Amino acid sequence: MSEVTNIENTLLSNFNTWLEEHFPQNSGLKKLKLEQSERFVNLGIPARKSEAYKYTNIQRILSKNFDFSVANEAPAWTKAECHGQFYDVDANHLVFINGQFVEDYSKISSSSSELIIRLLDDKTFEEHTEVKDLLGKTRNIDQDAFASLNLSYFNQGLYLNVPKNADSRDVYVYHFVDAEAAQAVIFPLILVQSETGSRLKIYEKTFTKGENNILSINLFEAKVLDNAELRYSKLQNQVNNYYTIDGIYASQHKDSRFYTNTFSFKAGAIRNNIYINIEGQNSEAHMNGLYQIAGTTHVDNNTSVDHLVPNCFSNELYKGIVDENARGVFNGKIYVRPDAQKTNAFQSNNNILLTDTATVNTKPQLEIWADDVKCSHGCTTGQLDEEAIFYLRSRGVGKKEAKAMLLNAFAKEALAELKSDLLKEEIENIILNKLS
Repeated sequence: MSEVTNIENTLLSNFNTWLEEHFPQNSGLKKLKLEQSERFVNLGIPARKSEAYKYTNIQRILSKNFDFSVANEAPAWTKAECHGQFYDVDANHLVFINGQFVEDYSKISSSSSELIIRLLDDKTFEEHTEVKDLLGKTRNIDQDAFASLNLSYFNQGLYLNVPKNADSRDVYVYHFVDAEAAQAVIFPLILVQSETGSRLKIYEKTFTKGENNILSINLFEAKVLDNAELRYSKLQNQVNNYYTIDGIYASQHKDSRFYTNTFSFKAGAIRNNIYINIEGQNSEAHMNGLYQIAGTTHVDNNTSVDHLVPNCFSNELYKGIVDENARGVFNGKIYVRPDAQKTNAFQSNNNILLTDTATVNTKPQLEIWADDVKCSHGCTTGQLDEEAIFYLRSRGVGKKEAKAMLLNAFAKEALAELKSDLLKEEIENIILNKLS
């Protein structure tokens, strides 16, 4: 038996027992989970020969760092500990503990006319048709083994519905992970439906305790309906024993706008899979990312924007600052289908290497089947401009401070679409502290 097959078998070894313990016999959600577990087995954990995982040996990361035969211990986060990490802002503060949404620990300020928040469990799945129609149904999600694994194992996910024309207060999602007694393997899931004309901003952050390894296989799935706007931002600044595979899947309808922001600073390894499907005319998709990494941190951003209809716009900007022995990976694809005339699509990945041992692998790609389009892509990888450093030093700025000024200016462009002043200030402080 190969090492990877052993991982897959171990991951699902207790699945049927777990399913029987948590879901009723005739549960529709149970049926979906069984289907997804079969899909995970059929897809398998991606190998290095897979183009999408060419520079991220996910099989080795899993086999080296995790024993999937070990059960998770009960988490020990208290309500006071969780509330002590909330941002001081009038918003909805939603808590996950070891991958499960905990309503009792959360603070909800929006009325149901502004934002509907539900535990995504068997009851919600059975009673709300839109959940059945959306969960696991986004285009291309059926090709992601880790999305299938999340859908197989998630328990107590979160469902957000923004009513028609509602302008909701912001949502802050906090993930608290306890790995003090044993390793933690968790499956957080957030499902969003933004109804016609609605507005919502979601910000996500993770806190950990314990020195055992953590594996978080996340899934964020969203449908953005006509003239709706959804903004989703994620801060990834963890400890070296934290490994995450994040899936972000969105479908956009007519006149909609969807923004993603990912800010990656520290972890053992981070893999972000971001897939946006533009299915309605006059829509906009914006993808921004910053990875500023050092040590042996590995960050891999794998993105896709699929233009399926005419008269739409997408813009993608990822920036990397890579130091010491860290590795940054960017693999971005733009698809323009035959019917998607009048598409404007732009993609850019810019990187600065601070040492000879830092590594960046970048592959921006366009696949265009339409002829009346404006599309561009490009990447740059280099070092700091010595002439710019010399210019600043000639005006009395020290060498270290000059480098910090240039890198800070380089990084800040990726923060342009972040609308939370509190989170922006926190990220700016992280950037400056890493440069000091």
